[in-house]
Amino acid sequence: MKTILDEAKELSSQIVAWRRELHQFPELGLETPQTEAYICAALDSLGVPYRKGVGGHGVVALIEGRPGKCFTWRADCDGLPVVEQTPVDYASKNGCMHACGHDTHAAMALGAASLLMKHKDELNGTVKILFQPGEETGNGANAMIADGCLENPHTDFIVGLHAGSIAPHDWPAGTFGFYPGAFMSFLDSWQCTITGKGGHGAFPSLAVDPVLIAARVIDAWQSLVSREQSATKPMVLSVCKVRTPGAAFNIIPDTCVMNGTARALSEEERCRIEERMRNMAELIAEASGATAELVWTRGAANLVNDPAATEEVVAIGRELFGDEAFLRVPLPTTGGEDFAGYLLKGPGTFLLMYTPSSHGPTPQHSPRFEIDDSILWRGAAMAAGSAMTWLARHGR
Repeated sequence: MKTILDEAKELSSQIVAWRRELHQFPELGLETPQTEAYICAALDSLGVPYRKGVGGHGVVALIEGRPGKCFTWRADCDGLPVVEQTPVDYASKNGCMHACGHDTHAAMALGAASLLMKHKDELNGTVKILFQPGEETGNGANAMIADGCLENPHTDFIVGLHAGSIAPHDWPAGTFGFYPGAFMSFLDSWQCTITGKGGHGAFPSLAVDPVLIAARVIDAWQSLVSREQSATKPMVLSVCKVRTPGAAFNIIPDTCVMNGTARALSEEERCRIEERMRNMAELIAEASGATAELVWTRGAANLVNDPAATEEVVAIGRELFGDEAFLRVPLPTTGGEDFAGYLLKGPGTFLLMYTPSSHGPTPQHSPRFEIDDSILWRGAAMAAGSAMTWLARHGR
């Protein structure tokens, strides 16, 4: 008798095909109409009912079995503003890239939908699959939640998964990672504007150079993590963009604008780094005859996995794949995930799946990011198998 793993392996070539087609037209943020249309067409071919246009271009697929509870699986599906530099023949050509593996998440979720449709009559409840845009912009989950994705029927339990090279690189390919408790950071962004006094590049003494002041601020900020934060508590402050609007090679501009992100695992640390960044920027600017304005944008909450839910999902996964296939992640990560929004609404957990490329791990968000898609069937099997088992135990 075939197991769900056997069925998933047989579906592997189709999962790979879905993934490689999705990979060629990545879309950004909440504006993912082509991705939405592709997912809907695939669900139509599988006979899976769905609601589209959820929270913008999100899709909610519904596989209904007998009356009972609702297990939900979430797959994000947006890309990044990165120009792809991989050698694969299915590389994106639209100037954007699936550089974080969300194409694989969508393909695995379609695979799970296919598997679950074969076992629809065995389901002791309902499985809902969320195809979510806007994860990279941090607002997709809340947009779908506001549009009712967790209702009709009400979600009783939710699981998400992220593929790629986030997990420890000494793990075997296809290994799942878990972490109970606070696992991922707050997803905050900021903009700091230094306003000085513009002038001619040949006569800097007649100007107040905001670029030099910004450089001093950037340098000073590094001490917030290296000297003010405990080495045992992860925190990140990254300056990711510096620009001088309207400047030229021989013009000292009036302003210099910096953008970046700050990551912390607790609300206390989140507030402290914002306060210290603002204080340091203002004082350094003032000392040089300039001003500094820091605008802080609070993004997704920190992701906290319910310990009991995590334990249960891991136990189900080990029944499917064996004990060695599920390993605890050693430490929380300073990565952010708007899946946190779903976990604020009810029990669930977020997993990792280690899927390095055939020539080794490549970093997420890199133009050279690659994934070994021959093992994506494992994610589809985990989604379908955990849904079926959880409903069998809790469905009524």
